[in-house]
Amino acid sequence: MSRLRGARKALLKNPDVALDEAAANVVTSGAVEPLRLQALVAAEPFGLLTAKPVVGGTLFATAPHSRYLDLDVLPDIINQRWAGRLHTAMDVVPSPFLSTVYETLIDPASGKPIAVFTVRMRDRKALAQAVAESMYHTFHAQKGENDYTQSVLQQGVKEPLTLFVVRVVYGDGSEDTFLVTGDGNSRLMSMWLARTGGDIDAAISACIASVIGSLDHPGARSRAEQGQARQRATELTMRTRKHLAASTMTEATRREGHTIVFPATVIVGARADDGGPLADLVAARDDLLANLHVRVTPWTRGAQNTQGMQRVYRHALREGRISPAVYRVLSGTVGAQEMHDLIGIPAHRLWSAALHQHVMLAGPGAYAMNRLVKQEFGMAKADRQRISERLAPMALSAYRSQDGIEQPLRAFGNGGTITDRVWKQPWALTQGSEPSKVLDDVLDRALAGEAGAVAELTVLGGTAAILDGYITRDRGSKEGTTRDSRTAPYRSTPVNLLEVLSKTAGGLRMLHSIARAHVAADPTVLPKQFHTQDHVVDGMPVRDGDPVLDKAREQVVIDYEWDLVYAADPDRALAAIAKHNGESPELEAEDVRQRRLLASGVDSAVKAARSLARMRKSRGPEVFGHVDTVDELRKQLRQAEEILLSYGPSRFLLDEDEDEEGEE
Repeated sequence: MSRLRGARKALLKNPDVALDEAAANVVTSGAVEPLRLQALVAAEPFGLLTAKPVVGGTLFATAPHSRYLDLDVLPDIINQRWAGRLHTAMDVVPSPFLSTVYETLIDPASGKPIAVFTVRMRDRKALAQAVAESMYHTFHAQKGENDYTQSVLQQGVKEPLTLFVVRVVYGDGSEDTFLVTGDGNSRLMSMWLARTGGDIDAAISACIASVIGSLDHPGARSRAEQGQARQRATELTMRTRKHLAASTMTEATRREGHTIVFPATVIVGARADDGGPLADLVAARDDLLANLHVRVTPWTRGAQNTQGMQRVYRHALREGRISPAVYRVLSGTVGAQEMHDLIGIPAHRLWSAALHQHVMLAGPGAYAMNRLVKQEFGMAKADRQRISERLAPMALSAYRSQDGIEQPLRAFGNGGTITDRVWKQPWALTQGSEPSKVLDDVLDRALAGEAGAVAELTVLGGTAAILDGYITRDRGSKEGTTRDSRTAPYRSTPVNLLEVLSKTAGGLRMLHSIARAHVAADPTVLPKQFHTQDHVVDGMPVRDGDPVLDKAREQVVIDYEWDLVYAADPDRALAAIAKHNGESPELEAEDVRQRRLLASGVDSAVKAARSLARMRKSRGPEVFGHVDTVDELRKQLRQAEEILLSYGPSRFLLDEDEDEEGEE
């Protein structure tokens, strides 16, 4: 203990260190050789802290030294390379795996940021669940390429892990301090796998039991629990030394010997370019990891966009673009009722999705948010398509538990609700406690011509339509002529369809009806169709905004995307149906038809040839058929080529008169 105190004292006296007492304790407590660590971190007569330049300043790290695996070291619970799949507190399905929001810790005494992260957890069980999620996803990611168990069993861990200090604040106000991996999560997980025989569930349980302790105890770890953990580490070390001296080395000795300690560097200081404290340790951490030799990009596009947008929101908070209350909602740490209590909008997760869109898209603030998005994702241009792709996993984060959420994410990422009236135009979210009443109020104002209400209804109704499968026209979808799910009379991206709907009274009423049915979540409340044009139906004149009635004079329900698309633009829908049924009222000119047939035929031929060429690798040239058949196909293709060369619009051809003279 005296050696640990000496190392801690040397650490805190170093001018490059920015830690408090609790952080210094956890940095020194797991050191295998406290005296060596004391020499590495002492400011006098010389210091061996490594300066690591990062965005906005410099991080300071200890030189590599050995640490006990079992003491205070957790896997990466804050980087979330799988963040695109984590639930938020807004989700209706309770989930222990909430997205972890981490910030730079502010020293309460000095009011200055220090080189420690802070995260909030409900209790020890929530922390344990975050650890389990980290280890599980790391184990299963990239088809097992992150598992180094065999290497650990053969020679232990040779490459140092980079560790950061994190302060966990529990729901009861108590605090606990740990180290978490930045670079090296796979190696740490593999050490626990090697210790427990390669079973991931056993590895997770062992890590939680050794580092976090009993999950039945509330609050932070007690001194007694931490003492017991050190005692177990000491016993493991002594047992391993004893068995290493034996004439025969057992498998258990081999496992324990290579999983007792690992080399690590620990980030202990942070300084801004101006010499003061570094305000954003989170950005510095991300920058440091991006420049290490390992690939730290999240494993999925959704996780990449989720992490990037989390950083965008954090920068927006620092710049005063959003309030702390709004930031809490955007970060997913509050539920629907608390969202209403904080900012006054209805307590429903649809308004959470709308809030993301309002912050990113509405009014003059959209230009500043655009700038942050371009900076974060390295884009020269942030148009609607790029914005919707990045925003999709965050805007729909409250719906991650929904079955088939991948389809709404694709649709939202294909332009989403960003119509001309939504994009960079002034609009706001109406406050209120009852979702249906708020929707009714927004509809009334939209029908009266209020541009902001039209934009608000476009966002609320459009998001609900995407989530409920009434708008799914993401890129690559096919035109269909059968009324069924995921088919429609004509292709239209979500934003183009919403643009059409938002310009008519009937379209606005349909968006309102869809949103009302969505928030009701009642099978008896169904979205209804409305006419979007003044025209005649079965000899009866109807006006834009009138309900669509069936033969029994009952209002027609929207069952499929087909119904919404058809009602949005009946004329275009009828023309598309007639075209595909060969009954187009406006017949194609013969030259147009022939060019279309030629293009489609050539395209089909090329695709078929390429497919057969791929099959040839495994099945041989016989896949092309008999040699005579192939020769005949080549002859026909040459004939088509000769016709195009002879009669097509090539600048190398003679004119028709000269060609005819040659034939004579």
